[in-house]
Amino acid sequence: MIAAPSRADNSIFGRTLLERLIISCQRAGIQRFYIATPPERRDEVYASLGSVKPGSSVVLVDRFEDLLGRPGSVDPSAGCIAFSGNVVFHRSQLEQIFADHAANPKRVLRMVSTDDDRSGEIAAGPLEELLARDALGSAPPARPEGDLPFALNGRPEDREEAELRLARSVRRESATKDAAMARLFDRKISWRISYLLARTKITPNQVTLANTALGMLLAWMFSIPSYGWRLAASLLFVLSITIDGVDGELARLQMSETSWGAKLDIITDNIVHVAVLIGIFVGCYRASLNPAYYYLTPLVLGGFALNALATYLAFQIRGADAEKWLTAVERWTGRDFAYLLAGFALINRLEWFAWGTAFGTYVFGLGLIWLTARRRRSPRDDGRIEPRGTAPEGA
Repeated sequence: MIAAPSRADNSIFGRTLLERLIISCQRAGIQRFYIATPPERRDEVYASLGSVKPGSSVVLVDRFEDLLGRPGSVDPSAGCIAFSGNVVFHRSQLEQIFADHAANPKRVLRMVSTDDDRSGEIAAGPLEELLARDALGSAPPARPEGDLPFALNGRPEDREEAELRLARSVRRESATKDAAMARLFDRKISWRISYLLARTKITPNQVTLANTALGMLLAWMFSIPSYGWRLAASLLFVLSITIDGVDGELARLQMSETSWGAKLDIITDNIVHVAVLIGIFVGCYRASLNPAYYYLTPLVLGGFALNALATYLAFQIRGADAEKWLTAVERWTGRDFAYLLAGFALINRLEWFAWGTAFGTYVFGLGLIWLTARRRRSPRDDGRIEPRGTAPEGA
């Protein structure tokens, strides 16, 4: 249930406030929407829906009480989530409310916005309880984590503040899955870049392709047997892995995530990894003229393929605690090795990195396969697919 926001048409990173609200809910699993708006505001609300099309799943009503007591009306005990005020939030906050609702399905849960006026609210519970003002008012509000939800209250700076808080939240949402160096350094830079780009017409796929071009340039720089060129390449590679997080952050801020974009990111990442590794081995050969690098190059590519297989198998794990396992795998397969590479380049010992990588990829790949096999034999893995976010049934 959405009490039509008074600022429904305000643009947040290129999408209206109302459109963002509905898309966030759809991605969290909500399938039916009722928007309460007086007849004189209906044209304004329709225009604010943006890409969302009204129909059987998005219905405008004069008041929420009309949902009860009529043929085809909503079951009064149905689980429901209600929004009021010009509230901006992150999908993870919906998932938090859904989890709390699943634990207490008959209880009303509230989350109040973090702005000074505290004028926005998200509430979940049985429909009849949400419509009873006494029940809603007596429910103590949950304490939000971070700067969201945030409500626009008519001040000129509210829209910019909402965008800034959304950008910061993307960094926090990624923290649990990032490797150590990415968490300490990369995200502190990438979210700021994403924040600036999200206010332009630049798309995530354009960022992905531009970073791929940078990666191919770095592969050529690594192949030059010169301390200065290879050190510069290693430092730029650290920059490249920082930018690698921007496309995903940008997609989330603009709400433009697609399966094709995710596949493009994975494909181009792997292409850059292979090119950089080949460039390093070529550079080591040209610097030393040691023919062993002829054999190490295909060896390391085989290890890279083994790692890809090991990661794929690891991500097939389902069942109890699968979320923790997948988060751990994402940390282990991060790109923190770029900092190690820069350290070897700084002391002019890239050949140590080359030899270590040639055999280390096999150790890592076989180790991950072994851990995955143990996990599959664990009674905690029941073969079921657990959804990452489950919405309450009903409106």
